[in-house]
Amino acid sequence: MNALRYVRARWPEPEVPQGEPIWLVYEIDDVADACNRLVELFADGTATRNSIEIEERNGQTCPSLFDTSLADGFGDADLEQISSEEFESAWTNGIDKPFWNVR
Repeated sequence: MNALRYVRARWPEPEVPQGEPIWLVYEIDDVADACNRLVELFADGTATRNSIEIEERNGQTCPSLFDTSLADGFGDADLEQISSEEFESAWTNGIDKPFWNVR
């Protein structure tokens, strides 16, 4: 069984604040209870991305991009299932932007 799934969610509020993404696209590992990779898609067409691998480049561990369980992290978010190909397309277009282990 493949434990990975791919989902996207719109910004949680009707008005997207300046500088925030319209869409958040996630690679989720349900078995590990972890978010492995994330892409933020902005109204101007730009995309930023982050992953456990990007976070660990400076030697610090990062078990998930969420600092809580997936259930708590997503709460009642309206998640839309997408294909791995859709995720990879967004990932390929993103630029690296770590947010936990920033130097």
